[in-house]
This record gives sequence, C-alpha cells and structure tokens, in this order.
Amino acid sequence: MFRSWRALVVREYLEHRIPVLYFPLGILGLFTLAAVTGVLFNKLHLAADFAIGNTLKIFELGYLVLMALWFVYLVIALFFYFGDAFSADRRNNAMLFWKSMPVSDLKIMASKFFAGVTLFPLLILAIGAISGLVFYFVFNVAVMALPSLVPPEPLVALRSFGQISTFAIVYLALALLWYAPFLAWVGGLSTIFGRWSLPLAFVIPGLLAIVENMVLLGQGPRGGYIWGYLANRWQFGLTNIDYGLLAASPQPFDAGYYVPRLVSLVDWTALATGLVFAAAVIWLASEYRRRRIS
Repeated sequence: MFRSWRALVVREYLEHRIPVLYFPLGILGLFTLAAVTGVLFNKLHLAADFAIGNTLKIFELGYLVLMALWFVYLVIALFFYFGDAFSADRRNNAMLFWKSMPVSDLKIMASKFFAGVTLFPLLILAIGAISGLVFYFVFNVAVMALPSLVPPEPLVALRSFGQISTFAIVYLALALLWYAPFLAWVGGLSTIFGRWSLPLAFVIPGLLAIVENMVLLGQGPRGGYIWGYLANRWQFGLTNIDYGLLAASPQPFDAGYYVPRLVSLVDWTALATGLVFAAAVIWLASEYRRRRIS
C-alpha cells in the first residue's frame, strides 16, 4: 500500500517538477546573479555619509519580503496545478494505466491533493529559505561597495533566520489547511471541466452571489451572504497592526510572539469545516472518475 502511494506522489512530482522546482531554482539563480553583479559593479548609489542603523532589521524585512513573494508564487502555481491535475491523466491515457492496477480513484485523487499541499509547498519553502541565505550573503558582499553598511553578526543573523523560517513554516502549514477547500474546489471542477475550471472557480461563486442578491432584492447584508462568507473565508494571517509592529519594532523578530498570535487568529471551526468540504469534494471527484471510465 505504501509503495503504491509513494509511486503516485512521485509521479506527481515528476510531471510537475518544472514549475515547482526547476523554474523556482532558475528564479533563485537570476536573483543571486543580479544581486551579486549589482554590488560588484557598484550599482548601489548612496551618499558617502549615509549611515544605516539597524541592519538586522533590514535583513529580517528583506527575508520576510522574499518569503512573501515565494508564497505568492506558490499560490499561483497551486492554482494552476489543481486547475489541471485532476484531469491531466485523462488526456494521455495514464488513467487507464492506473485503473489497470489495484489503485482506487479515491487514492489517485488523494495523492494529487496530498502532493499539492505538502510536497510542492515544501520545495518552495526550501528554495525560499535558500534565498534568505543568499540575501545575507549579498549583504556581506555589499560592504565592499558601501563601507557604512555593517551586516549583522553571523550568529545573530542565523538566529533571526531560524525565527523567521519557523514562523514561515507554521504560517504555510496553517494557510494550506485554511485554503484547502479552495484548492479542492478548483481540482473538483477540473475533474469535469478540465482547464476551464480555472475561470469557472470564480465565475460560479460570482453567479451564485448575483442570483442571491436578485432573489433577496438586496435585503440581505451588503454583497449578499455568499459574497460575505467568501470574503471572510478568504482572509488569513496577521492583522495590519501586527504587520506594522513587525516593520516598525527595533527588536529582532520573535517567532515566540508571532506564531501564537497567528494561531490565536485562526477560526478553527471554519478551518475544520473547510477540511470536511475539501474531503467531500475529493471523494465526489473520485466517484465521477470511477463512473466515467470503468
């Protein structure tokens, strides 16, 4: 059982390693090349008497921004992955191969979802962590062009790197659990509509919200119950006040504060119901596949 499950997950990796591994590594390589050459060719222009105070905070904010950008890339990649993964094997007859083996459609669907919310995010997270180390390396190289720039001590920077990485891991894990129903929704639609699931994932809820407002004649809450629920369900993460404190505080980043703060802001009831919805969608998608090709 474990061997077949591993084979299914490895298959997903092999079929999608370009957008989740090779392309991000290419971006990382270009980022490193651009940063190093920008410093070596003296492309940093600051006044000679310009002094930079808390360079540790600059490093932390830079690493946080890099992680945020990688998370945005991950969201886009997962959206397109789930918009095609549940139906991709139908185009190349791979479905017939797996159906010839003792592997159920539910197991195939579950392996696709599992790869999308564990393996692929872990690869992006690892590349994001490497980009943070590259950023610190560039900080040290920049000293040659900016004598007033004193990078943080390696042990101090390493501590901040670990604190931010810990927060990023927790944030990513909770975010994937929170947005699991959205990913399952796109994947479930792709089982029926293929790549058309990408626009339909937005069109169908939008049409339902419009119909609701027409039926209720605008008597419900602003935008309607459906729109209000989706807007509230889409929000995740720290508050604007937390982000402002994070940027303005001169103190080093403390995962011991921000991780519990993030956990306290999670609506665990909504998260649990969302996971139930995601499991139901995966099961329905597997039943559709089972009945479509016997």
